[in-house]
Amino acid sequence: MPLYLADTFVSFRHRNYRLFFFGQAISLVGTWMQTVAQGWLVLLLTNSAFLLGLVGALSTLPILLFSFWGGVVADHVNRRTMVTLTNTFALLLALLLGLLIFRDWVAIWHILLIVFGLGTVMAFDIPARQSFIVELVGREDLPNAIALNSSLFNGTRVLGPAAAGLMIASVGLANCFFINALTYVAPIFGLMLMRLPRFSVARPRPRTWTGMLELVSHLRSRADLIWMLVVMAIISVLALPFLVLMPMIARDVLGTGARGYGFLMAATGSGAFLGALILANCLRRYSPMPFFWGGAALLCLALIFFSFCRNYTLALGWLFLAGLGMVINISTTNSLLQLNVPDALRGRIMSLFSLILIGLNPVGSLLFGTLADYWGPCLTVGLGSSLAGLLCVVIFGYRPELRGLSFREEVSGHQSY
Repeated sequence: MPLYLADTFVSFRHRNYRLFFFGQAISLVGTWMQTVAQGWLVLLLTNSAFLLGLVGALSTLPILLFSFWGGVVADHVNRRTMVTLTNTFALLLALLLGLLIFRDWVAIWHILLIVFGLGTVMAFDIPARQSFIVELVGREDLPNAIALNSSLFNGTRVLGPAAAGLMIASVGLANCFFINALTYVAPIFGLMLMRLPRFSVARPRPRTWTGMLELVSHLRSRADLIWMLVVMAIISVLALPFLVLMPMIARDVLGTGARGYGFLMAATGSGAFLGALILANCLRRYSPMPFFWGGAALLCLALIFFSFCRNYTLALGWLFLAGLGMVINISTTNSLLQLNVPDALRGRIMSLFSLILIGLNPVGSLLFGTLADYWGPCLTVGLGSSLAGLLCVVIFGYRPELRGLSFREEVSGHQSY
């Protein structure tokens, strides 16, 4: 195998990671199918930008409310068991929504409740799953594994939306949810096959408040990590909510149907997939901060140009670049955070990361949905991404500590609190 390919897929030498990766690959195709089908379903039921934003907000609000609790739990329980349980609950919720659609009983309040329930599951799943990866590959291969995970997440973002668009047009919405429920069997089975050391609890689980104070105590001395999280908050609130308006932009601005909407979402995933592969190959060999800032800049600029676009083919191109920039920025941040905190805090830093990246999304989703009802979806996306880009430029200029952060500042996992 050529050296550059060996560097890209180095984490595959770990059997447990291979089981994890391929189980997640199957599941995430179904997850993206459900995401696209859900957005189209809300548009058909309500024809409302505000309700598109509300559904997006409720799907991530539980992460804002519960993810830190989930991170504290993830630091003190068997993470394999925790991820198995979250996959099982997600399976049941997807099956329930599929049955409601199949029986023609579905109403908007059903969707609101189910997406809130799924968001609650994710509030516990994300910190457990992210902090579980180091148990599968070790610290040395962690940046590569995170980048490969991102390539997986975004590669399925190509297949899932495209498949959903085709299925909605041919066999109906309900089947997207039934298939998603079935795909959760794969990661559950993969988790059962893993060979891991016997789990033991090194210390009793602290109260959530105590666990949070331990993380705050560490971050007080790390202004660079704090400002990195501030950048992520800006992107989460002002740039990433463009996704909740994609069904309306596809139908009302670009004049396409469910199939075209699926391919627009797939274009974002294609760019993100390429970005993740670039990181998997390069992130261990080069300074991470150019990737962090370059990804943020590319995301904001691509969304600004996309907001002015009225041609479907050009829109696919701008979304491809937006996805590329998005995953380069987010995956670099993920790796830097995990490798700049003690092992004992990894679950909590990942819960804070997910709280900021996803948990703040309800603010942006509601803001974008409300403004789009008055200003239209494209102007809303353009203004949000412009403001996000401007704020990132200001932080880059005034916070020099965010220019030299690296993976070499690893913290011993033996530090106690």
